[in-house]
Amino acid sequence: MRLRRGGAAAPHLRAPLRGMLTASTGRPWRVEHPGSVEVAPGREAVVVTAAAGPLGARLELAFTPDGLLSLATTWRNDSEHEVGDVAAGLLLPLPTTDANLTMPGVLYNGNPSSDPARRVPRVEPGGGFVCEEDRLPIPAVNAAWDGQYVSLFAHPEARRDGDGTVGYDSLGVLPGLTVAAMTGVIMFDGEPDVCYVSKAEVADDPIGYRTLAPGESISTRHTLDWGPVEPRGLGFRKLVHTRLYHEDQGARPLERDDIVRLKANAMDARWEGRGHLAYAGTRHRRPRSFLYGWTGQCLKLALCEALLGRPERTRRAADFYVEGSGTPVKGLRHARYLLDEDRWESFRRGGADFVSSRAHGETVADLAAIALRFREAGLPVPAAWEEAVEDAATLFWRTRLKEGIVPNGWTPDGQPFSPMVSAAGIPCVQAMLGAYRLSGEPVWLRRAEEVLGRYHRLHAATFERPFAHATLDASGEDKEAGMSYFLAAFELYRLTGRELYARWAEVAADWLLTFVYVWSPEFAEGSTFERRGFQACGWPSVSVQNHHLDVFFPTSELMEFGLATGRPWYAARAETILHAMGQGICQEPGDWGFDVPGEQGEGFFQTNWQRKGEANTWNPSWVIALPLYHALRMRKVA
Repeated sequence: MRLRRGGAAAPHLRAPLRGMLTASTGRPWRVEHPGSVEVAPGREAVVVTAAAGPLGARLELAFTPDGLLSLATTWRNDSEHEVGDVAAGLLLPLPTTDANLTMPGVLYNGNPSSDPARRVPRVEPGGGFVCEEDRLPIPAVNAAWDGQYVSLFAHPEARRDGDGTVGYDSLGVLPGLTVAAMTGVIMFDGEPDVCYVSKAEVADDPIGYRTLAPGESISTRHTLDWGPVEPRGLGFRKLVHTRLYHEDQGARPLERDDIVRLKANAMDARWEGRGHLAYAGTRHRRPRSFLYGWTGQCLKLALCEALLGRPERTRRAADFYVEGSGTPVKGLRHARYLLDEDRWESFRRGGADFVSSRAHGETVADLAAIALRFREAGLPVPAAWEEAVEDAATLFWRTRLKEGIVPNGWTPDGQPFSPMVSAAGIPCVQAMLGAYRLSGEPVWLRRAEEVLGRYHRLHAATFERPFAHATLDASGEDKEAGMSYFLAAFELYRLTGRELYARWAEVAADWLLTFVYVWSPEFAEGSTFERRGFQACGWPSVSVQNHHLDVFFPTSELMEFGLATGRPWYAARAETILHAMGQGICQEPGDWGFDVPGEQGEGFFQTNWQRKGEANTWNPSWVIALPLYHALRMRKVA
């Protein structure tokens, strides 16, 4: 098979037809090619047939109306006996040993920033990773090299077993850089039948094997897209904009007003007079606390109070933080207040006190947003708020690493906690922009542009090293690391009008959207998701380490970006995302396992990563803050 584009003289990609087909029987599965193939060209399609032991194969290739290549594969038991433990598939060997690979939500250029001590999906020399289709928000694999890309898309169809469980076919990359679309078998680190089942944990799980009676067959359908891309690290954008699944609009259980009402009720239940509790009660032996940034979002909740027209609560929460959280280092602040011990403390990492740049930057950016909200409403803004923003922004600028970026955190004496290059500190750029908007001092705009430019060169110019290390409970590539870059780039566009920043924001939005489901897997009979008709379409997954769904996403900003820049498709995606996240919200006591209406679980498990088809009831306050904040802002625009 030779793939060309337009009038190009040389093939874009060439692959031996025999090498595109594999089938094995017995465990563990392995790659076995048919001995020979026959080709029958026709006016509408090319048909390839082959035989591999007792199985016969038929591969039909035909162009779709929009110029993509459809591949329909059928494996049939041509023997007179039952054949068990069948593992068959379609392979696409790449003509390179060096390519950027994207498997949405789980693999980004080999996950180069992931902690080597943790087991996460990787494709290294001699290794391979093949996973269930329902683990992929966009069920596809993209490979890009030498200015060109190939994307292989699946069209998932649920397979229900006699016990009501659901299985899907599988996608991945085999050793030697071969894209693989298998009939359900899996691989981790080059080992067949190994499944990634939880945070950095794997388990033997020989799934996907099929048994075929005489004459019985297995059929799959895939779509192939190819063309130029430069730089090659942006191949993931081809996955986002090849819209094969646009007909799935996701669930819409609640309107914006309902989300606001319910989430505001949950927020009210967390109010403690000086802030909002990070957790409901003392679950998991966690003390009563206010938590700022990351999972706490205490000032994001205070901002929501202001957006709801309740500025007195906002003032009390902001005053409490500004007056009490300071450390001996100017601009450096604690991130947690323990109510029952009446003391402030920082996070800890590796047994040492640690001030996270991600959490601190988010909190200071929210403090700036609160001050601006008060100013716009004609309310007095305490000078201490503005000083706190500028002091923190000054710390962020003065303690940068030699690469010109903010460290991932600081020691108690204000020194960078680690020299590691990461995207964790990008929220500090948002804080610098907050300092600019409050003070009007051009120096803060210039500094924000300088620092975001450094992050751009490190991460977003080529995506050789994708955004990583924003979450504090993981250590690798994650969507939250890309969120802050998108927000900062979009804010710079709004402040400067420079189209360059709109382009930066658009690329980041596409990267983030690789984490968002464009389809909805089915679930096992009797599972919570099956009983409640849960639809994954529109939900973001979390990271290459944590393969579940959550509500952490820049939903309202994505909508505003689409509207402000004449890119309405992004606004439409934001609508789908907001309404999808209405699923799982408690609407009455006892609903989804909660007593307080408006509460919602932190994790929704859509695949074989922890409890498939179920949601947890772990509910840190960010699960209230983010949907409420976005619903309020999107309601206002609407």
